[in-house]
Amino acid sequence: MRHILPLTLPLALFACNGSSPSPGGNMATPTPEASATPPGDTGTAPHPTTLRRFGDWVAGCDNGATCQMGSLAPEDGDPPALMLSVERAAGPDGAILLRLRGVTLPSLPLTLSIDGEAVARGGTAQDDAVELTGPPAAAVARRMAQGRALTISDAGGARAATLSLHGASAALRWIDAEQGRAGTTGAFVADGAGPDTRPAPALPVVRAPVIRGESALLDPLLVTRMRQEAECDGDDLPPVTTKPLGGGRTLAIVPCSLGAYNLLSALYVVEQGAAKLTRFDIAPGGDSGSETPLAFNAAFADGILTTDALGRGLGDCGVRQRFAWDGTRFRLIEQRQMDDCRGNADFIRTWTARLIR
Repeated sequence: MRHILPLTLPLALFACNGSSPSPGGNMATPTPEASATPPGDTGTAPHPTTLRRFGDWVAGCDNGATCQMGSLAPEDGDPPALMLSVERAAGPDGAILLRLRGVTLPSLPLTLSIDGEAVARGGTAQDDAVELTGPPAAAVARRMAQGRALTISDAGGARAATLSLHGASAALRWIDAEQGRAGTTGAFVADGAGPDTRPAPALPVVRAPVIRGESALLDPLLVTRMRQEAECDGDDLPPVTTKPLGGGRTLAIVPCSLGAYNLLSALYVVEQGAAKLTRFDIAPGGDSGSETPLAFNAAFADGILTTDALGRGLGDCGVRQRFAWDGTRFRLIEQRQMDDCRGNADFIRTWTARLIR
């Protein structure tokens, strides 16, 4: 099943739908305590950008003007064994990175050919991907705009994958415009004689404390009350997870609804035996269809909450977020998403902030 995700992820739909956060969420009027901005913190409200689809490619940029485009599997037929992402940093002569992902990675070095003509050879293994950087990556990216198909071959010359370049030229041209490179010597497609001098935008800053201490033991009656307040579904749910928040406070991750591959949890701050719903500066994971903000597949470590709203079990679409606890609420420091369920699990970053402690 391949489709475009809707803008919200209703609570009842776990099988194939994904989400993008909507700016509502747990956005009650801030208290004076929550509104106080620590020194060095810009206090910027997050506004994740949206993705654009161009034929068999999807593209997006974050608020720092780092842009990425990714290949999509055909609407019909089997997906290729490898998917390609082209990422470019903001700023003058921003670095270009090609990243190939797949279940099984081919032997190196790779040969990348466009319409039968070899353009670059090389590649470096990086965990679950193969990366190509520098002039070879730039040469491939620029040639993609004139080609119809890109073929990747392994060290022995065997074809590992062939990707459609339908829409790649439009995606590259869009990135040129978003990064302010159109008409300059640094553009992918819309090049010109102008200098590539537009600086990268400054990133918002989130200041968060280093968390120390231990989490408290929860009274079973308090757990019951939290589940009742959050209107959790049924009793056959995983146990509550607790993590220290510092200052005598404890984060309680309370599972509320379990689907095929999404576990939705309500998050509470417990202090002196009382529990209050955790505050966010943007809805976690998207609109769950509940009045209580619910986090998708939540995990918390070192002061960072990660959520992963999966659009389907393959993990090739959805919304991934990272929040920092600033002492009063969770603040979004990174969001990555993929709206199209078409085989590319290399999510595109649509918001980023610089974390300082």
